[in-house]
Amino acid sequence: MRQWMDDPRFRENRRVRVGIYVGLGIAMFALLVGSVLPPRYQFQVGQTSPVTIVAPVTAVDTEATLQAQQAAMDRVTKQYVQSSSVETTAENQLTSLFQVLGQLSTDKQLSSSDKLASLTASAPKGITSATLSALLAMSPQQQGVIQSVSQRIVHDLLATPFYKETLQEAQLLVDQQIVKYNLGHTSSMLVQNLVVSTLQPNMIYDKAATEAARKAAAKAVGNVYIHQGDIIVSKNGVITQSVLQRMKDVGLSSGQHDYGMTIGFLLFVLVSISSLAAYIERRPPRRRLDNVLLLVTALVLLLMGIAISVTKGLINGGAPSSAAFILPVAVGAMLLAVLTDASLAVVASFFVSFWFGAAMGFNFWYAFISFLGSLVGAYSVATVTHRSTFMRAGFLVAGMNLLSILTMHLLQADNSATFHSFALHAGFGILNGILSAVLTMGILPFFESAFGLLTAIHLLELSNPNNPLLRKVLLEAPGTYHHSLIVGNLAEAAAEIVGADPLLCRVGAYYHDVGKTKRPLFFVENQMTKQNPHEKIAPSLSHLIITSHVSDGLEMLQKAGLPKPIRDICATHHGTTALWYFFNKAREQDKNGTVQLDDFRYPGPKPKTRECAIVMICDAVEAAVRAMAKPTPNRVEGVIRKIIRDRLEDGQLDQCDLTLQDLDVMVPAFMKTLSGIYHARIEYPDPDKIRKEMAK
Repeated sequence: MRQWMDDPRFRENRRVRVGIYVGLGIAMFALLVGSVLPPRYQFQVGQTSPVTIVAPVTAVDTEATLQAQQAAMDRVTKQYVQSSSVETTAENQLTSLFQVLGQLSTDKQLSSSDKLASLTASAPKGITSATLSALLAMSPQQQGVIQSVSQRIVHDLLATPFYKETLQEAQLLVDQQIVKYNLGHTSSMLVQNLVVSTLQPNMIYDKAATEAARKAAAKAVGNVYIHQGDIIVSKNGVITQSVLQRMKDVGLSSGQHDYGMTIGFLLFVLVSISSLAAYIERRPPRRRLDNVLLLVTALVLLLMGIAISVTKGLINGGAPSSAAFILPVAVGAMLLAVLTDASLAVVASFFVSFWFGAAMGFNFWYAFISFLGSLVGAYSVATVTHRSTFMRAGFLVAGMNLLSILTMHLLQADNSATFHSFALHAGFGILNGILSAVLTMGILPFFESAFGLLTAIHLLELSNPNNPLLRKVLLEAPGTYHHSLIVGNLAEAAAEIVGADPLLCRVGAYYHDVGKTKRPLFFVENQMTKQNPHEKIAPSLSHLIITSHVSDGLEMLQKAGLPKPIRDICATHHGTTALWYFFNKAREQDKNGTVQLDDFRYPGPKPKTRECAIVMICDAVEAAVRAMAKPTPNRVEGVIRKIIRDRLEDGQLDQCDLTLQDLDVMVPAFMKTLSGIYHARIEYPDPDKIRKEMAK
């Protein structure tokens, strides 16, 4: 797996790069869509709710709105239309009655009983036989008075609205009208019976108008809303039909799907990932991420997506909403700052904070607090010198969280937050910072080992003299060990000047010559006597032995599991330079002129990074200065500039991004470091000689 990831065909493959971006977008959408969409509940009437369910959005309360509309409709009275035909009918009945009465009164042939029977047949229902008999016994003048008064009273009563309910009080109303006329008792009783018998309600119920009025009243009633944040049902509350309806109204019932919100969040993730990809792809070449680091970045973001999803799931399952303040979002920023660089960590944490705020109901404060904490965390671990750096960063994140939470509580307009809630949120924010440091230190080694990443912490561990490889160099090739230490100091000083990675240069220099432990005596720095084994062998064999220390070192480093940047420094610290000493020796021994310079070159490759090029130059500088008889400052500077010039002319620096200005400013750094190593020393007197002189 490590070899596959170290393969340049994987690291630079464009299709793999696009696949990582697409996979990240799909995975983040799948992880967070359930957190962004409102939770769905499947309850039955009579169950108890295990959590407090709060409305995620503002929606119309269907049941309450229907109740309000029904109440408004119930307040609408029935609509009636006054009918003039009722009065006409009543008057016609009286007229018809008195016409028959007049005919019967003048008919002498009919008996009294026949007259009464005929009059009863034509009289309205309700007129008693006594009334009809009394009318038959009256004179035409008296009958006329009774008719006139009766018709006038009917007209007066039916000219105004006369309802069905009013009919129950008809007798009283007629009596009130009779008082206006000077009638005797008998005539009053007759008029009362006649009028009451002919009265009918003249207000007819209008069903269509009534329904129209009810609909207008219902329409005038505004919707009743369930506002976002309203409690639908409290924890351990009983589920009723009303609760189920309110849950359905706000989209919390199982089986409901909000396709608009799903598509909206898909676009949200798409824009976020596209913006992040655009930033990564437009970074300068020196800070460009290969596919391995891009994959690591995607995995860190997915790790944060999982943490956000789990936190939202716990809150939906009954945990308090304040638990979100404990989510260590800064872990992602701190991991990316150590594994890649702080600028990418800041940009990535910006999007992670927005995803977190979206999962928590698109709450601005969650995004604000998490982004500030991530910002502090990223810059706090941008330069790691020891593991305590992480704890210091954790405390800084905790302090920023506390300040952000205090800001949030002071800016709350409703002032509903109590000191208890502030203390709870502040405690969670402080714990958040500590967890961020602990989790970063715990997760970081997994990324280092799984992907062969070289972090500052890993470099510090590799620089330990007790490392088995360094220990082997010290014991078996002490001259090479001392040479590597000096090269490391030179490389670190130069890297700081030109903006390369000083720690990588120093540690890479420690390991660049480990291959010399295979045949230490064939290298001059390890020869303790004047005997040189190269004097007894052919120059071609010497070339093979000398150049093989590069491949031997690569094999040892790979077997020990050292990261690729260290192996690259080992592989390129000689580039394709020539071994001039052995070439010249072979040329002197060659009588046929067949010796070629290319036969005495290192196999390469040439340096492709600034760190590799710096170690190459420092290796040559240290060896050249150490070989000088009298290393005066002017001579040392001349040698350094000649080595740099030779490397340029030989094309060894063509594939790296060191500039001429970088090479020029490196010279003073070399001089300053070498002056502390090869400085002039005073000659100490011989103690034995002094003792002899004192004895004399």
